[in-house]
Amino acid sequence: MKAVDDNASKKKDEPSLYTSWTLSFTAPTSKEAQTVLSGISIISLRWVVKESIENVRNKLEIKTQFEKEKLAQDRIKTKNQLDANIQRLNYSLDIANAAGIKKPVYSNGQAVKDDPDFSISLGADGIERKLEIEKAVTDVAELNGELRNRQYLVEQLTKANINDVNFTPFKYQLSPSLPVKKDGPGKAIIVILSALIGGWWLVVACYCAMRWHPENRMP
Repeated sequence: MKAVDDNASKKKDEPSLYTSWTLSFTAPTSKEAQTVLSGISIISLRWVVKESIENVRNKLEIKTQFEKEKLAQDRIKTKNQLDANIQRLNYSLDIANAAGIKKPVYSNGQAVKDDPDFSISLGADGIERKLEIEKAVTDVAELNGELRNRQYLVEQLTKANINDVNFTPFKYQLSPSLPVKKDGPGKAIIVILSALIGGWWLVVACYCAMRWHPENRMP
């Protein structure tokens, strides 16, 4: 089979509207050439479709696995942050009780310079209630919108299924046609000339052998 780029003859600076190739096939008969070329065309289309679908499936699998791993990492980070917040609230509760601050300081007009690390402005009652809420969280995604969005994305990717579909990745401008003429006689001429030259060299070799060995001549 021979494939010829139709744009090869164009100049490099000459833009081409599309890329096209001309395919040809040599066979003993014109009908066989047409049949083989038609078969190759169909096989090529099916192969491209199969490869394209497999490529999409592989990309989907990689994307799903990546998002699952990232979601797991984000959940661990959020859980660690929640545990740290709970521990910080425990310290704040101890400090508020030690300072005798039971109610939020803004409710009774008290002025307290709050500690940014262990805030006591809520008072012991407020801190204790907040601590109860933090400890009651069973799913770290409940209070994290970004984490919930990522979890939704993973669920949708997991549900996605790439079924076998038929589509046309490329089109042939023409259907395979019967050859309009046979191949030129070039190959046959080469074979005949080779045989003639070989025979001529054989005659010369025999003549030289008989000349150099006269005893082999006929009496």
